[in-house]
Amino acid sequence: MTRWRPQFDPQHLYFVTTTAAGRARFFERDVMKRLLVDNLHDRRTIRQIKLYAFVVMPNHVHLILQAAAEVGLAGWMRDFKTSVAKSVIWQLEAEGNQPALDKLASAVKRPGKQRYKVWEDGYVAKEVFSPGFLKQKIEYVHGNPCQPQWQLAERPELYPWSSARYYLLDRPAVIPVDDARVLLGLERD
Repeated sequence: MTRWRPQFDPQHLYFVTTTAAGRARFFERDVMKRLLVDNLHDRRTIRQIKLYAFVVMPNHVHLILQAAAEVGLAGWMRDFKTSVAKSVIWQLEAEGNQPALDKLASAVKRPGKQRYKVWEDGYVAKEVFSPGFLKQKIEYVHGNPCQPQWQLAERPELYPWSSARYYLLDRPAVIPVDDARVLLGLERD
């Protein structure tokens, strides 16, 4: 995965994408998606981030967030990915899912440093530089499950593992999010 990242500014929002190692579909099952969103929720609750939009896809996640100054975006991403990886490995070990663990082990490039690899190294972060860009990225995040290559839902609000329900139906998402409409100067319907 490309490692392009802007200079971190705690006042700015970022559109972030991170991908599973080898683009493996580690997040196809709901139990794995739940591990990931619970981690996001925990980090939002302890105010490490403001989470404005998200979608969990089978092999990647898109986020629109603002990281706290004391954590920083790079530090937050490192901690988030490490925590999710530990949860995924724990779940697979508890299930006795050796084929999945073997796949995680085969992705390791330096066996002396780690046993399993859940995520690709790095992530892509793009600074949200305008209200138009924010709106475009929120629509992209929510539309991702409906793309022809995925076909996970007929409409964005029908895919439960994103913040689309919150924005499109004014109903709770699977985890709470911060309202980007406030930043856009839009009233809630």
